[in-house]
Amino acid sequence: MKFYNSKVVEKARELRKKGLSLRKIEREINVPNSTISKWVRDIRSNNIFYKKARLNEKKQKEGNIKIFNNYIFDKKQAKILLSLLYWCEGSKYPSSNCVAFSNSDPAMMVTFIRLLRKGFNIDNNKLRVRLQYHSIHNINIENKFWSKLLEIPLDQFNKHVVTIPNNKRKRSNYRGTCTIKYYDVKLLLNIIGIYEHLSSLI
Repeated sequence: MKFYNSKVVEKARELRKKGLSLRKIEREINVPNSTISKWVRDIRSNNIFYKKARLNEKKQKEGNIKIFNNYIFDKKQAKILLSLLYWCEGSKYPSSNCVAFSNSDPAMMVTFIRLLRKGFNIDNNKLRVRLQYHSIHNINIENKFWSKLLEIPLDQFNKHVVTIPNNKRKRSNYRGTCTIKYYDVKLLLNIIGIYEHLSSLI
């Protein structure tokens, strides 16, 4: 993933507020319009293409919701989904002797913890969270955000890590990188066993 100077991001937003299309902004600042669209998504535009894109997004979202209306994952399905997710982003044995899952996407992290609780009989008191922030973050605000999102009390948070970002780079909506740990090697091996068995069936 390429990062851009915060001044470039602000320039793109200023041009969007003036009514320029994504293509025109792309030519102006030499950044792909697909990247620019993420930076300016919250800025409303009277451009017909903007309205069409937002309408298509709404229809797609409504369609996705209908697929899962009144659908409840059972325990077995939760185990399978959790294991596949862990296969992608989790720490593996023997380099890790505990369940450890890291990502900076809040939606992915809350999906992981909900599937873990749904699929396995875990002791919530054994959950631990470690967060990596940038020095520009308000640590108290972000801690409360992750605690509420994951439904894990702050006294189960380990000491956070603070890094100093390169001033030439900017990550939009970055709220830190979260790691959830659960110290149970048997559970780790169980999860690994599920996705390894699934891979052998395909």
